[in-house]
Amino acid sequence: MNSKVLEIKFPFLAALLLPLELRKTGLLAVLNVLMIPFSAGLASLTGMRRDKQQELKYNGQVCRLEYCLNYRFGNKDEIENISYKDRIRVLDGTDNNGKPYIIYKRGVNAVYDKPKLRNERGQIILNRRSVNCASFFNFIIECPRKYYEGKELEFAAVVNTYKTQSKSWTIKII
Repeated sequence: MNSKVLEIKFPFLAALLLPLELRKTGLLAVLNVLMIPFSAGLASLTGMRRDKQQELKYNGQVCRLEYCLNYRFGNKDEIENISYKDRIRVLDGTDNNGKPYIIYKRGVNAVYDKPKLRNERGQIILNRRSVNCASFFNFIIECPRKYYEGKELEFAAVVNTYKTQSKSWTIKII
């Protein structure tokens, strides 16, 4: 929908709706005053529509979440600049540092530098207990302190609104 459709000049419209005999300066001045609330209401609705259209550009994917966070909290002039040093970044958080212990069957003298594929014979993989108990995040948000301080709740609300429901996240202040 073209946004020009919503540019209605209510005082002019009210004057056009009057019969020619009633278009006098005093009555037109009163109509101009009476149309002020309608103009203010239209301006408010137009602003809300523009904000909603901006929100609808985002979806739950992480790649769009980064754009959303930079648009809301970061520097809007540098949104397109990927190498901007104060950019809010969304990083993959599924990489863990826990390496599995590999226990082989007795009598197997082979030395493996990395585990075999799942369901192959001759190995049992046990993770460290700390790896099994740790909570891993699906993504990590790196945010400069100047964009995050004082806006913690709003930041969390925006992330929780636009992320996919089952994904967990954490923030890393840089």
